[in-house]
Amino acid sequence: MNADIDTVLRRYRYDGTRLIDILWDVQHLYGYIPAEHLPQMAVALNRTPLDIVETASFYHFFHSTPAGRHRIYLSNTVIAKMNGFQAVYDALERQTGARFGETDADGIFGLFETPCIGLSDQEPAMMVDSVVFTRLTPDTVADIIAQLKTGKAAADIANPEGLPDDGIAYVEALVESNVHTRGPVFFRGEPDYQTLLKNCLAGTPEQAIGVVTESGLRGYGGAGFRTGLKWQLCRDAPGDEKYIICNADEGEPGTFKDRALLTRSPKDVFMGMVIAAYAIGSSRGIVYLRAEYVYLRRYLEGQLQQLRDDGLLGHSVGGRSGFDFDIRIQMGAGSYVCGEESALIESCEGNRGTPRLKPPFPVREGYLGKPTSVNNVETLAAATRVMEEGAEWFRRMGTPDSAGARLLSVAGDCNRPGVYEVEWGITLDEVLTMVGAADARAVQISGPSGECVSVAADGRRRIAYEDIPCNGAVTIFNSTRDLLDCVKDYSKFFADESCGICVPCRAGTVDLHDKVELVIAGDAVPKDLDEVARWGALVQATSRCGLGATAANPILTTLEKFPEIYRQRLRTKEHTLLASFDLDAALAGHEKARIELQSGETT
Repeated sequence: MNADIDTVLRRYRYDGTRLIDILWDVQHLYGYIPAEHLPQMAVALNRTPLDIVETASFYHFFHSTPAGRHRIYLSNTVIAKMNGFQAVYDALERQTGARFGETDADGIFGLFETPCIGLSDQEPAMMVDSVVFTRLTPDTVADIIAQLKTGKAAADIANPEGLPDDGIAYVEALVESNVHTRGPVFFRGEPDYQTLLKNCLAGTPEQAIGVVTESGLRGYGGAGFRTGLKWQLCRDAPGDEKYIICNADEGEPGTFKDRALLTRSPKDVFMGMVIAAYAIGSSRGIVYLRAEYVYLRRYLEGQLQQLRDDGLLGHSVGGRSGFDFDIRIQMGAGSYVCGEESALIESCEGNRGTPRLKPPFPVREGYLGKPTSVNNVETLAAATRVMEEGAEWFRRMGTPDSAGARLLSVAGDCNRPGVYEVEWGITLDEVLTMVGAADARAVQISGPSGECVSVAADGRRRIAYEDIPCNGAVTIFNSTRDLLDCVKDYSKFFADESCGICVPCRAGTVDLHDKVELVIAGDAVPKDLDEVARWGALVQATSRCGLGATAANPILTTLEKFPEIYRQRLRTKEHTLLASFDLDAALAGHEKARIELQSGETT
């Protein structure tokens, strides 16, 4: 028996539902998850070695083989590629002596591409050993790698002043909050949490739910489900044990508002969880923090401890006997689909992040089969403000069907990328003027899973559930950008991030990406565009979760708003064979195989 492995297992009381945490700790020990320790882990957790491998292999950041003493993950978003990504990519390979997807000969550096790491307002950006570096250039890359070669830790390079990693100064030394506007709802500074909670506890749980319901607060994660209704359904569900989960798995490319909230207003988020716990009758809360935000963990743990010290978490919260509630942080491990609430719950339980079939919904059968309310970071922060200021105050803002205000993560072709608070109902043109986007042609609303709108045709439309719903991401493209290249990247993202459980999503996302590449290569014909529309609709209608339901959006919405970018690249040469069939390429492959067989190179 390996003593180090047993120490990790004992830390989590041999609880198999904490497998993700255990895998992280093992990887921190060895730099990867060694196969020789799997049997010991399996026996202790009442799992099989294959089950552990199956779970670990689902997540981007777990490695089953040595991956370098320093593991470097370069964000490969569309926005990074608009801002010098390739030069940084080349510099990393040149300076480390490694190729992407591999380690260097000495096993010092491992290079990997990764999707959005929540830094689209300051890219190119990368993670090195749980530390982030932003606004990279070939020169800054050379300096960072040179210092790593001397034995310096990534944290020491990013934090030369030695700031404690549980303080906000450390976090902001790594990453700018980049908040451009604040108030009336968010970033207003800490209220008197003691008085706020005292007022909440003076009423019944039903009254707390009533305030949130009357305010019109809707979930900010994208679907816009009414928060008060979700809490009421969870409260009404049978069961003595209930859970609150904060979804901090902000994985939508182009979104980073939750990063700013967790930096600037974490207690607003945590107090929202306390209020929700009182409302539904919960004693346990979980913050599911995406792996890319690991540099925030120590700071957030410190903020939670301050709330415990102030009597706002733990036993007899707010001085109310019988109201016990505490929060733990659960790290993710790199999976976009875990942003879907049931997949997130599966991950919290130590499993692959595979979305569940619904019904039952999490409010009835969620974490460990118990009623669970999953709310995202922004929703919980807003709930705290609603409880402080009242339902009528919140309702006065926004539109009849979209009450209040929300945060926008703005990136791309604009002078002032960053986080902006706006009232629902603001027009797209007003947003573009505010952020300095004078030459905007297209705007990707809500990230790849949302829609691409035309500034010329849609500029006067309003960001609201009644018009353009928005989960917070606003990515701007000017007239110099090749939108098809962006569509190709987005479609590749969905193909890579599909959990694979649904055949239409698993296969359809790949086929849709291939069609986009066919168009870009100039080998598509009108029939291919017709097939894209049919296949996209099929994937949307038959997939289990939101990933598949929105995976075709980058293609379908640009086909609708910018049909010319497809039509101008269609092949005009007459075909005598299938529209997308390349006879020369097929014969070349056949000839290569024939030669290899004759030479004995293959069997």
